Amino acid sequence: MSSAAGLGALPRLAALWLLGFTWAAAAAAQEVPAPARPTPAPPQHHMKIVFVQVDGDRRYEPIVASDRIVLKKPEHPFAGAQVGIDDAAPLRRILNTDFALDRIAVKSPADVAPAIKQAADAGTHFFLVDAPTAAYAALAAAMHGRNVLLFNVSEPDDALRRRLCAGEFVHVYPSRAQLMDGLVQYVVSRRWTNLLELQGPSPADAAMAAAFEYSAKKFGAHIVAQQKFEPGTDPRQREHNDPALLSAINRDFDVVFVADSDFDFVRTVPYHLLRPRPVIGSIDLRPVAWHWTWDHNGAPQVNSRFEKKANGRHMAGADWAAWVAVTMIVQAVLHTRSTDFAKDRAFILGNGSFDGDKGLAVSVRPWDHQVRQAVLLAAPYEVVASAPIEGFLHRTNELDTLGDDQPESTCHLDH
Repeated sequence: MSSAAGLGALPRLAALWLLGFTWAAAAAAQEVPAPARPTPAPPQHHMKIVFVQVDGDRRYEPIVASDRIVLKKPEHPFAGAQVGIDDAAPLRRILNTDFALDRIAVKSPADVAPAIKQAADAGTHFFLVDAPTAAYAALAAAMHGRNVLLFNVSEPDDALRRRLCAGEFVHVYPSRAQLMDGLVQYVVSRRWTNLLELQGPSPADAAMAAAFEYSAKKFGAHIVAQQKFEPGTDPRQREHNDPALLSAINRDFDVVFVADSDFDFVRTVPYHLLRPRPVIGSIDLRPVAWHWTWDHNGAPQVNSRFEKKANGRHMAGADWAAWVAVTMIVQAVLHTRSTDFAKDRAFILGNGSFDGDKGLAVSVRPWDHQVRQAVLLAAPYEVVASAPIEGFLHRTNELDTLGDDQPESTCHLDH
């Protein structure tokens, strides 16, 4: 090999060496781990909401026609609260707050107050109360003056808003007065102003009938007759358990209102009246806080989320109230940018307004802490109308045409 040829190979060797060095450097660079991304800091604030229910609550007993026919099977509205917590998940990072939902089940209404007191002593401020009327007097006494808000999500009893009148309560579930006002507004708007009333034997039936009678007087309807019925099929009691005989009165009527909390007699009323008339109250056209067929104002999305959470069960009024209660708490934190109880309470009870997916925004009445809201008038498979009905006016807020307006209320928490 000549010296000239050896010198000519040197550039090629240098090029190969340089290329090999580059490959080695690139491989070494790939083996060096990239710096780890910083882990986002966990939320610094925690907001706990406690749902309290009574096991064995008679309001949730299945309604049966016989041993083999279950007519209704009510369920506790915990799933509604869960949907509210799920809806808050996107706000977790924005608010630097973790929202948690606990569930406490007690054995009797008398156990509600001690359970909530214990949780409040441990630092919880917000409670969703799913309990019958019997639990509330002791609860009001135990929590008087405490830094808590107790959201009533299932009890319509007007006495809780009137006689008990406790500042620690927020009544998210509509009162009987609101429900009956919505129902009577609708029938009056249809010019069905002559009403036949059929009332059952239970205290709940009497309370429902009393609210209906007050609403009828309030909106100018006339109860042409009041009949008491006795459930059952005893032929000796035909004059008290036969809808045809109970409706055989001298005066004509436009509508039959039935107060039957047990749903035993009322299911036999439609199509068994002496005259062909609509039936309202405990069957057919009912005033409710929510109905699964409501398809306005974002309701289909809420219904869909609920049904997924509740394994296909339709959303009902108490479920809606539990969902809205959680929504109110979350929205208060969003507005105040704080988990300070005093700030959040002031917003909820003050100028806060919230979307309940029923059209008009819901808010808390300052005089009795009842949540203003629309009332849905629902047939079994359709929402027929939403109250307040057009034409029923109010000087400040048309939702205050439903239930106890400030001048007529016996509760004055705002004074």
